[in-house]
Amino acid sequence: MGEMLARVYLTGGVRVEGPSGSFGEADLPGTQGRLAFAVLVVERRSLPREQLARLVWGEQPPEAWSAALTSVLSKIRHLVSRVGLDGRAVVSSAGGSCGIRLPAGSWVDLEDAERRTDRAQGALRHGDPATAAREATVASAVLRRPLLPGVVAEWAETRRALLEETLVRCLVTLATARNDLGDHDLAAVVAADAVRRDPLRETAHRALVRAELGRGDRGAAARAYEACARTLLAELGVPPSPETTALLEGLR
Repeated sequence: MGEMLARVYLTGGVRVEGPSGSFGEADLPGTQGRLAFAVLVVERRSLPREQLARLVWGEQPPEAWSAALTSVLSKIRHLVSRVGLDGRAVVSSAGGSCGIRLPAGSWVDLEDAERRTDRAQGALRHGDPATAAREATVASAVLRRPLLPGVVAEWAETRRALLEETLVRCLVTLATARNDLGDHDLAAVVAADAVRRDPLRETAHRALVRAELGRGDRGAAARAYEACARTLLAELGVPPSPETTALLEGLR
């Protein structure tokens, strides 16, 4: 199976590309199929059938949940085989557990975005804003896309929250890198988005203040700093950090 790789997209609609074709979320067996597939790909480990059933149907699965789950996994296995992968090897269901094991070297959009975000932060720490900006730009494009839109489930909500956290981290990294590169207009747009998504993220506020100072809008920079100070005091009872306060020198 070394050459039978897969590309799996979980954001912006589920889609799998294999050696012989592809399938999308419309091909999966309903909401349960979309959710079960996403859970097993993201978790990357075998789960007890009962646990997967609770994740898919909630704390009170239907009485015939075992048969329903078997049917869902069988349909997923069929789709995987249809695109040129070994369905039985990829989708396992034995010994009271089930899982999805993609061929070595396969690509999953969420995993790639998380790796790129980590690489972007590492590049920034090592004084390489160009690489940081490049990696964060690709990652943020993926992380902005919705995960399982329309699916109401605790697992999906938890993963969406983690996705949003990674996106904000990525946006702050991108805005900082753009500031370092002198592209303050784009840095301001990205930083403002990060502040909107997470008003308590002081690094996002700081990136926005830097960007406004960099493009010469001292009034906007002052307003950004004041918004940061108000938010931190109202929500956390603390003032901005010395690193953020030091930006006031630029305002003076």
